[in-house]
Amino acid sequence: MSLGNIDDVIGTFNVTKRYKKFKLSIKAGLQSGVTAIFGHSGSGKTSLLNCLSGLIQPDTGYVRLYGTDLFDSETKINVKPENRRIGYVLQDSLIFPHISVLDNISYGYKLVPPLERKIEPDELIQIMGLSDVLSRHPSELSGGEARRVAIARALAISPKLLMLDEPMQGLDFGVRGSIIRYLNRIRTELNIHMILVSHSISEVLALAQHVIVLDRGEKVVEGPVNELLLSRRMANVIDISELENVFEATVIDNGQDTGIGIITLDSLELEVPAFKAEIGSKSTVSIKAADIIISKQSPQGLSARNVKKGIVKEVSNSTNGTVIYVDIGVMLLVEITTRSLAELDLHVGSDVHLIIKANSIGVAEIQ
Repeated sequence: MSLGNIDDVIGTFNVTKRYKKFKLSIKAGLQSGVTAIFGHSGSGKTSLLNCLSGLIQPDTGYVRLYGTDLFDSETKINVKPENRRIGYVLQDSLIFPHISVLDNISYGYKLVPPLERKIEPDELIQIMGLSDVLSRHPSELSGGEARRVAIARALAISPKLLMLDEPMQGLDFGVRGSIIRYLNRIRTELNIHMILVSHSISEVLALAQHVIVLDRGEKVVEGPVNELLLSRRMANVIDISELENVFEATVIDNGQDTGIGIITLDSLELEVPAFKAEIGSKSTVSIKAADIIISKQSPQGLSARNVKKGIVKEVSNSTNGTVIYVDIGVMLLVEITTRSLAELDLHVGSDVHLIIKANSIGVAEIQ
């Protein structure tokens, strides 16, 4: 993946905001698709979103989106938040507690002039899977349902940009997979560009194409996600042991009778531990990069349930560790040691076999 050309840039910003014990000072660009803002807690991610949305006024700098100045300290431009046409989903998924799900979604839609309405509530309800909860009030919703309602309400204003601040924080594994699934649908079906704030590299890998990495209020680096994954400048930001592959899969067999379930990722079939889900339903699958074994030869006589042939597509090797991208029908990240990389003589184009134990695969029904 190469750095996007100028046609892919949808906005730029250069903002400075001083606090008593913290200074935010960041200049970067926003790419089409999903741009992730990544970094440790306290690195300035939410403060940056608040500056871009207009909730906080920067001390100096500018914010430009689609060629329009939303803020410029020199020319004294400061467009009000409600006029920036930016959908903003906060960490706590604030939705109006006294009205129904349908009324929450319809609220923002009614504020948009008819000629500027590009997204209909019915379309959002279908995409976000909310048909069965429209009459409920927020107190009657699960955490995942409330998060989806908040996203739908933000989209109801037909925004030019959707900003999401830790949209999966506090959600369990199955619900996280559900939110990832719905956000991918938003990107592909509505063609909405997004900014995703996250401290989870797995969420960034599952959703984003471009990433801006922050540390202590400053930009460490920005660029395509896979090119920056193991950049030397990322060594203090990413914990490579946390890398996981997250997919949406279809349930072929839940394994309730045999103890071994079967799922498919596109055309790839994997055996997994038995789990509770309906046959034909969708599930979230997680495979840690460190739990996958790689071999140059076809292994024999193993107890592992999944041995898949693939081709090395990319090798990221730095002081922060080594991650290999292997195509086995889907792209998987595999973590290995630098020594193993040298001994196996792995490079782009190498034929390999991946060994994945069934019990190393996490599966949860999408909720």
